[in-house]
Amino acid sequence: MITIFRKIRENLLSEGKTAKYLKYAIGEIILVVIGILIALQVNNWNIERQTKHKEQNYLLEIRNNLQQDSLRLQTVLDFNVKKTRMVDEMLQIFVDTLSNAERFRIFDKNANDFTFYEIFDPVRIAFNNMLSAENIDLITDSDLRKALSEYYDYDYLTGVQNRIMVLNRRIVDEYYPKFFTKEFVANWMGIPSKMPSVTDLDIATDKELLSGLFGIKMIILNQNELIRSTQKQNEALITLISSVLNN
Repeated sequence: MITIFRKIRENLLSEGKTAKYLKYAIGEIILVVIGILIALQVNNWNIERQTKHKEQNYLLEIRNNLQQDSLRLQTVLDFNVKKTRMVDEMLQIFVDTLSNAERFRIFDKNANDFTFYEIFDPVRIAFNNMLSAENIDLITDSDLRKALSEYYDYDYLTGVQNRIMVLNRRIVDEYYPKFFTKEFVANWMGIPSKMPSVTDLDIATDKELLSGLFGIKMIILNQNELIRSTQKQNEALITLISSVLNN
């Protein structure tokens, strides 16, 4: 193509057709400029397509993580229903008409399951990968970008959820030993011991244990508020991401 253009220019000059040569030269320059602009536009389209593809991949991965969070959030709420019932039953230890043997049976029934608790912390894998690659600006929707930052920047393991862990562990560590009677050791370890008998327990007047169990019940209510609020955030984010992907 370049050889053809050069021959045309040479012919026009040799024939003394200066005016036609100038017009041709200008036309050739315009063609070159147009070609460059087209090439730039194609390159921009390719860059935009690649950028959009990266954004969609990140959003698909983040939505997958959010869907995992959604299941986890519901798991915490479902567990807390069972835990609250368990605490209510353990609080019956303090009913003044019960015998120590009945109190022991209540504790023995719930002792193992009570040690467990559930907390929520989001799956941050996709969002953190995007941050580490400094690609947060790939998300073109400013509302979505802000909402994601708020969701993932919150420290879920402090405050009420930390209190759940601390209080639950304190009850197990400090008050469970008080139930280590001869009957408990025989039931759980299958061995005879010189531990005091269940008839010698003085659990019904233990204010610290009562306070701890009641505190667990109250803190679960606070945790449920956090979990339900986070559920709403989670659902809104999944909806917003799906909307961006569909567009």
